[in-house]
Amino acid sequence: MNQALYRKYRPQRFADVVGQDHVTHTLQNEIATGRLVHAYLFCGIRGIGKTTMARLLAKALNCETRKDGASEPCGDCASCHAIAANQSLDLIEIDAASNRRIDDIREIKQHIPYGPVTSHYKIVIIDEVHMLTAEAFNALLKTLEEPPSHTIFVLATTEAHKLPETIISRCQRFDFHKLAVADLVPRLEKIAQAEGVKVDAAVINEVARLSGGSSRDAESLLGKLLSLGDKKISADQASLVLPRSDIKSALNLVAAMVARDAAAAIEQINSFYFEGGDLWYLHQQVTELVRKILLIKLGGNLPKLSGIDLSPAQEDDLSDLARQVTHMRVQEMLDRWLKASNISQANDIAQLPLELALISICEVPTGHGQVGDAVIKKAAGTVADAASGNVTKPKTITGSGVMQLETIKSNWPALIEKLKDYNHSLSFILSVAEPIKVEGNKVEVAFEYSLHLERVNNSKVREVIEKALHEILGVPLMFKAVVRKAKAASGDLLSNVLSTFGGRVQ
Repeated sequence: MNQALYRKYRPQRFADVVGQDHVTHTLQNEIATGRLVHAYLFCGIRGIGKTTMARLLAKALNCETRKDGASEPCGDCASCHAIAANQSLDLIEIDAASNRRIDDIREIKQHIPYGPVTSHYKIVIIDEVHMLTAEAFNALLKTLEEPPSHTIFVLATTEAHKLPETIISRCQRFDFHKLAVADLVPRLEKIAQAEGVKVDAAVINEVARLSGGSSRDAESLLGKLLSLGDKKISADQASLVLPRSDIKSALNLVAAMVARDAAAAIEQINSFYFEGGDLWYLHQQVTELVRKILLIKLGGNLPKLSGIDLSPAQEDDLSDLARQVTHMRVQEMLDRWLKASNISQANDIAQLPLELALISICEVPTGHGQVGDAVIKKAAGTVADAASGNVTKPKTITGSGVMQLETIKSNWPALIEKLKDYNHSLSFILSVAEPIKVEGNKVEVAFEYSLHLERVNNSKVREVIEKALHEILGVPLMFKAVVRKAKAASGDLLSNVLSTFGGRVQ
């Protein structure tokens, strides 16, 4: 039986560990100076070296030939060989996911009082320690607090927040980092070379990126590629094994979202899906890209916080897209896209949630027909003027002619729809109101009930309405609310019903 690559090439020296220098340097210094603690806590996602580091610590402490002041295990003595082969009597390693009961901890405690059999220290490694029961934690607590001088505990977990504070406070904690693509690529290349297989650089990069920062996942994916049996693996061959992610598709989808091109976006989604792409993974990639655009808009070094790795050309493309949108627009895109995260392959139309989100994102709230087209052209002209430096004051609607009032009336449904995202009750109140007059840059809107008048006259609410009108019509307007009929008496049943369904606008 072939051994898995992540086990076959598990680091045997601290120098072989990649991406965790903050941990290796500290541990090596403690080993070299003899300033050890009785309990360590290793935290981080799966497959980034927590158990490997624990075993290296055990090897270094029990190495028979390591000299004072040194920190690396020799790898050749009987103790090093026994630990590497999982045959050391002084290394107790359990998986708390399957050994989580109080009896399992009691069994460990029975071995602890006795000194190591052949080594300097007895090392106890408890993996996925957060899975222990409350009773098991209580049983471990006293021993962890005052273990014998010859015993060292190493606890490893992917969910440190589930550990009792009493356990955490008794350990020296190390938080392991996700591995960057730049850290994984040289290691994957070295493993492929050791296996006698030439793997295209683009494929190695894709494997590193798909791993999500996990060395074990990256090596498992590489193992699938090597199982193809070829001495040279190209991108075409790799596509038979690797899950399709295609960052280019994600970038094209984001570009369509920025351009509000719903047809192109939906076509991209369906093309990706019917070619065997993973919609959930695509959703995650697009989320990362839009988030990165938001970080770019905020400036500084924030884009470095994004978890997705792009080529220099792709970074340039994303920066170009960032220049085409405001940060408020990006927030809106991200919010609506995240609402489509419930993607299930059990649906008859798996891509439907994403399609609906894309329609919502690409929707241009400009009303209907020729009026909407005119507003789009006007907005485009304003953008062009701003880009050229010829900034002029926005035009205002003058006079009280029928055309201006009809323009507002024809766009009133768009206003109601737009405000649904802000507050459903506000949208309802405006749906039973009617624009009745335009004077200069002021639009007068009639309401049936004074109760509604009080709500829309709230300064914050009025500001929201005026902003929405400006975005839809392309010109600034002041909003004035009036009551058409006096039906606001406290005993008016209809008023109370409307108040109940309309709610209160904050």
